Amino acid sequence: MEERVQISTPDHVSLEFELAGPGSRFSAYAIDFLFNVLLIVAIVLAVYASGAVLSLRQFMGAAQGNGWSASWIVALLVLVIFLINWGYYVFFEGLGKGSTPGKKRMGIRVIRQDGLPIGLREAALRNLVRAADMLPPPSYILGGVVMHFDQQGRRLGDMVAGTYVVVEKFDIAAQGVSGAAWAKRVEQGRSRQALTLPRGTISAQQLVLIEQFLARSRELSQDRRRQIAWQITEPLLTLLGEDRENLARSAERTERCERLLLQILDLARAKAPALAAATKPQQPTVLF
Repeated sequence: MEERVQISTPDHVSLEFELAGPGSRFSAYAIDFLFNVLLIVAIVLAVYASGAVLSLRQFMGAAQGNGWSASWIVALLVLVIFLINWGYYVFFEGLGKGSTPGKKRMGIRVIRQDGLPIGLREAALRNLVRAADMLPPPSYILGGVVMHFDQQGRRLGDMVAGTYVVVEKFDIAAQGVSGAAWAKRVEQGRSRQALTLPRGTISAQQLVLIEQFLARSRELSQDRRRQIAWQITEPLLTLLGEDRENLARSAERTERCERLLLQILDLARAKAPALAAATKPQQPTVLF
């Protein structure tokens, strides 16, 4: 199994993600399994308190009187437990952009193979196959064997849904208050709408690409970070009113590019009519 995976975005920029290892994934599963057990217990207690247990006993007695096998009753209970377990993962992963309480605790997340967050469709597919990955239940031996031999550490559910489980790092404290505010927006998914500027529009896809790069820029080598920052920023310079030649020759090109990208995300959230200059304080640049 490889430790990292490179994803080529629609904008032809390669981003590098750290794959989650078996240890963190199993720990996340253990936490989610505990939550599942507590959820099932809570539902059983609620059913018992509502008096539905008596109706269930009457139903079972009638079923036996009609010649129903006890195995049908067991199958029904297994189906109910499966639906609860499946619904738990689909709900949290589908609405939480690939994160469950266990995954969030372990700092990992499910993403699509194009690097974007998963939705309800991917969550439903990958967890529908979870029953096979758990064989023999609940050991996950089959899923563990498949993950071991797959280069990207995918279980069967990931292969069907086209997903990866990656380490989620938002370690950007060194970037100051703007960086911290940006990380919160990424977590809540508030920067994923197209941004219209006087000179053109920055698409939602480009904003997602900016978020992904800034989230992992500190993990990249200096050369790789410089290359990707320029690849992402260069097509946007005309929209921002920046002098391409001046920025290309700047000794602080990478830092200035990243400041521009951060301010684009600030503007995407606030939807302000103008973007502050992202240049040296002594040489302000009017963008519009």
